[in-house]
Amino acid sequence: MVPPVSQPLHPAPVQVQATPVVPALPQGAPTNRQQQAQQQQYQRIARFVGPPPVALACTECRARHLKCDAGVPSCNRCQTDGRECSYIKSRRGWKGTRRKKAAAAAAAAASKEESKPTMMGWSLHNSNTWSKPLASPPTRVAPPKASGKCTSFSKNPLPLANAPANDAAPTAAGTVTTNPLDTLRTYHKNSTTFPAPQELPAPAPATANLLQIYYAYFHSAHPFILPPTQLITTPASQLMVLLPVIRFVASFFAQNAPTETFRQDAEAALFNNPPRNAFTVQALLLFAIALHSDNDQERCAEVKDKAIELALDLGMNMSEFSESSYNGSPAGKVLAESWRRTWWELYFLDGLLAGFHQKDSFKLWSLPCTVPLPCEEKDYHKGSIPEPKSLQEFDDRYFALEQVVFSSFAYRVDAVRILGQVLAVGQGSEQDDPKADAADASLVNWGLHLPSCKKELVGNDRRVDEMLFQAHMVVYAATIYLHRPKSHLAISVVPSDTSCTSPESWSTSAKPIAMHTAKAITAANTIAKLVTLPAPLIKHTPFFTCVITLAAIVHLSACSWLLTGDEGFLAKERIRLGVGALKTLGEVWSVADCVLMQVKGVAREVFAMHIPEGTQRTGIITAEEVFRYIDEERTLEIVGGDADYHGMPELDWNGEWNVLP
Repeated sequence: MVPPVSQPLHPAPVQVQATPVVPALPQGAPTNRQQQAQQQQYQRIARFVGPPPVALACTECRARHLKCDAGVPSCNRCQTDGRECSYIKSRRGWKGTRRKKAAAAAAAAASKEESKPTMMGWSLHNSNTWSKPLASPPTRVAPPKASGKCTSFSKNPLPLANAPANDAAPTAAGTVTTNPLDTLRTYHKNSTTFPAPQELPAPAPATANLLQIYYAYFHSAHPFILPPTQLITTPASQLMVLLPVIRFVASFFAQNAPTETFRQDAEAALFNNPPRNAFTVQALLLFAIALHSDNDQERCAEVKDKAIELALDLGMNMSEFSESSYNGSPAGKVLAESWRRTWWELYFLDGLLAGFHQKDSFKLWSLPCTVPLPCEEKDYHKGSIPEPKSLQEFDDRYFALEQVVFSSFAYRVDAVRILGQVLAVGQGSEQDDPKADAADASLVNWGLHLPSCKKELVGNDRRVDEMLFQAHMVVYAATIYLHRPKSHLAISVVPSDTSCTSPESWSTSAKPIAMHTAKAITAANTIAKLVTLPAPLIKHTPFFTCVITLAAIVHLSACSWLLTGDEGFLAKERIRLGVGALKTLGEVWSVADCVLMQVKGVAREVFAMHIPEGTQRTGIITAEEVFRYIDEERTLEIVGGDADYHGMPELDWNGEWNVLP
């Protein structure tokens, strides 16, 4: 119980005043005793609540959740702490830009965009300069209706009228005018969760929602940058290069976002003398992933090579680099883990791109590396980083007396290492090649030695383990790469140079061709099962697009030439499943739209092939059926696969809430 306040602790001097004449109270009005009771209640509340808050608070006080006296030009708290005090104009009551006005503004901005200069290209040498010019970013074009080479494109190339420039641009004197994280910290209050629909906040600053969108839809597929709680406490000067790339990636998931404008902002930050540090490596790595997903394959390879070059110059392939970032604090351990993940994510990207384009090896596969393996995702995001385990410990697990469980990320790394073995075999391997047998054994061993707790891709929380998902994806794709050239699948003699595959040569083997055919088809069947897992397709890695394409081509060949009866029917359904998945992914990633048209071209070549004498086509699918699957509207319902917001409030890129009818 709070004791009633009968008199102030420090009574003020008593002033004698004339007693005013109190008018007669109307009937039903509160009595004098009731008024006294109300006054005492107010005093109790006022004693503990204090004076009413000011109507405006500076960004620093709001970011730290502290009271502000709204002093001008600087509040007392900022003066005491030596902080830069600034205020943001209140937008309370603003209902957002109307659709018609936004459309008119976009049309007006289109004319201005034509005169906007393109961003410079770059090149990284041993010096600190980035100088080699590259081609300007392509604008979106309609996807081709037939097979052939696809061009890259980004959705919504023209910016909206209120499309922002870089949040923190250097001035002529070289100082940063604004802090790019101030508005994010203020608006999100150090949180990356979506507020409930009934608690809609005040409109956010432009682009504020892109950070939330990135962590909600993309981060789990490539979790190498800092967790959100750690990122918002990182000094803004260290994130000047990374934040524009994050916004570019997030814009693919946001409706009406000017993706091409965000791409230009990312290029301006990346390729204009950026700092040579690990944050720049992260930005280059993330940008390369986005370029591949936007079907800019040539540029993706160049950016990936620059990221590798800078990472090697910094020594990120050695454990000493990440260890040097650990200063004994929990934040230092998280940062060191982020550097380890960055290196292994670069390894993952280098290996996958080599596999998609059927190279004989990838650069990082044979380089010396002492970087420990990453920890589990839940530990990384909670900030409780265990002692990291080495690659040698991982390789010795086969002979351990007790089963040792490693992180899902570690098994993903091992899958890419095995992919390197497969690529080293080559397409025209000789009969009974021991390298091919060793690679095949490694693929089988990977699955046999998975701990029981890692055999299920869906956990008790009903969520798909994305790192294990990608590990399986790589293993089954590598199985197809190893066995398809030696199989009896018709596609082995058909050009299959899509954006995700390269032409292959026919080879022979002493082993029965039927065994290679069976292994390739089984791997493609398992990839199709990955599509049906209870997770939104758009939240998987965009590289899944190429693996789906690989499986679809195998099924197309098998269904048109070999399979009959129930097997043929299932293969036909898997083709429809793959086509439906590519259409779903095409709503976000341009590369899916492109390869879908190229799959159609491959199908046309399969059915136009000359049938050798003494053989006949025994499959149950026709060319007309395949073309109908591709040309018809997407009607296949995939569990959790529609490219919508899956029950979450739909956030627009510029902080507005879109309420769907």
